[in-house]
Amino acid sequence: MSTPTRRTTAHTAAQLADALGWSLGQVNRAHAGGVIPPYDMKTPRWSGRVVDDLVARREELAASIPELLSGDELADALGMGYGEWRRARDARLIPAPDLFPYWSRSLADELVARAEEIRRATPPQPLGARRAAELLAALTDLDVTAEDVVELAGRGITRVVDEYKGRNLYDIAMLQDAAADSERLAVVTEVVADRLAWVADSIEPREAAAWLRWDERDLARVAAERGITQGRAGRYRRVDIAALTEDEELAERVRRDQLLGPEQAAEHAEMRRRDFDYCMAAGWIRPTCYVDRLVGRYKTVDVPLYRVGDVEDMLMIPGVDWEAVRAVRPGELSPLREHTRLPISRAQAVRAFCGRLSADYGVEVWPHWANTADLWEIDWEIRADGHPTKAEVAAALDAHRGAAGHRDRIVLSTQVGTVIRWARKCLEPGAAVVIDTETTGLDADDVVVELAVVDAATGEALMNTLVHPGGVSMSPGAQAVHGITGAELENAPSWDQVAPQFVASVQGREVLAYNAAFDLARIAATHRRSGLDTGQLPPADRWGCLMEARSIWARTGRWLPLGGGHRALDDAREARRVLQAIGTPFTTR
Repeated sequence: MSTPTRRTTAHTAAQLADALGWSLGQVNRAHAGGVIPPYDMKTPRWSGRVVDDLVARREELAASIPELLSGDELADALGMGYGEWRRARDARLIPAPDLFPYWSRSLADELVARAEEIRRATPPQPLGARRAAELLAALTDLDVTAEDVVELAGRGITRVVDEYKGRNLYDIAMLQDAAADSERLAVVTEVVADRLAWVADSIEPREAAAWLRWDERDLARVAAERGITQGRAGRYRRVDIAALTEDEELAERVRRDQLLGPEQAAEHAEMRRRDFDYCMAAGWIRPTCYVDRLVGRYKTVDVPLYRVGDVEDMLMIPGVDWEAVRAVRPGELSPLREHTRLPISRAQAVRAFCGRLSADYGVEVWPHWANTADLWEIDWEIRADGHPTKAEVAAALDAHRGAAGHRDRIVLSTQVGTVIRWARKCLEPGAAVVIDTETTGLDADDVVVELAVVDAATGEALMNTLVHPGGVSMSPGAQAVHGITGAELENAPSWDQVAPQFVASVQGREVLAYNAAFDLARIAATHRRSGLDTGQLPPADRWGCLMEARSIWARTGRWLPLGGGHRALDDAREARRVLQAIGTPFTTR
């Protein structure tokens, strides 16, 4: 039985090029020049019947492909770069392709013969205001600026023809024509003269504020009050600013309305910052407003601002020995203590509450200020009877006269407290062991070559042994880290010999490792490879990761390196030191 002939499927231009042994450019030129027929499918494809016919006539068709030029080829023939080519096309100096998307050789030859004429007629590259001003200044010998170019565009001497990165680009041909035309040159001269006259009669806001000895914000406020407006380039008329300098009453009001931060206000009052705090506590002065200030990269704080006039008025309050306040030396008690007392700070209130909680329940309390979040985090030891509970601590906080007022900036019971309590339980006798392994590598089929087990409570080494890899080769990377050689492992016990002692040493205890997921996986893989039942091993819920616990305790979002010597016993002991650091009696960090 004969094999049926396979039908040719519909072809795209690229597929037809492959079928004909042509380049895609040849197919496109043949299509544009009518050498091959238009698409006969609804999509831009040729049917299999047409493809078969074209393939049969490929030699004849190849000889008939017309010489056509693409846009890039015609631009090269005309000696034009991309920008000049685009401007010539936009100006319709170059006609649309007569055999789209190509130009015929005859039309291309005609255009190439007129190349110099076309290039001369092509509009120049549009420029931004600054560079356009430099060009016009060179043509006219006038002091033209970017501001003048914008004004000239408004008067029709040039126009915006494009934009680049949000900045207007201007018609340079129009500016060149203006420089050569007396009438339009007169407009340019007038615009430049008007600007120079305005500059002579005006002043920048920064200079005006310096003249008045004001802040620029004070100048803007007074200008709005007095109806003084800014003219071209945001400048003020000099006569308006001069009039302000002569108003002594206004100058005094502006001076008294200037705002100072707490440190500046204390310095202005010629007193220590602590004495200024007493003035605030006594109610003699209050902030006019607050501003946000960035502290570090992520935190903002509200900074109070005080009027100069309010600070000076405060110093007129009778019955206060202001001379004594000014004379007090650093470290001495404030003379203002007889008038008021300072409120306790949030930190003092929180620490007082923690001290009371510790005394009431006989437990350690661990306060911590989270600077970036501007929060106090409070954790505590829990007694054997389960107290104090979080609810009990919350109730005590709400009842505390000092700390209750800061309740919205206090967080009770965080992950850090959970980790500290967990570490302390692990340090109890018989509660946990700390292990470490060295392996043939990091992949799923790598096995243990060294194992150490340390008692978490005492630090005693319960196991420390090399393990024969059983035919698994050592990766160069792993050997470079731990330094264990094949010669050292040659007479080492196999895993099936080591496993019973390991299972016995961890029996009934929590198993801790610095990277618990890795050590658990490698021990399980080694156990399976030795043909042993992994059910003998401690289950995953009895494993604890000291690396994760350390990151929580250190309040960092990254894993911290262990820093051991990359041998199992050294690393296990170093990991135990991490456990001890987490579980040691609390000191403020």
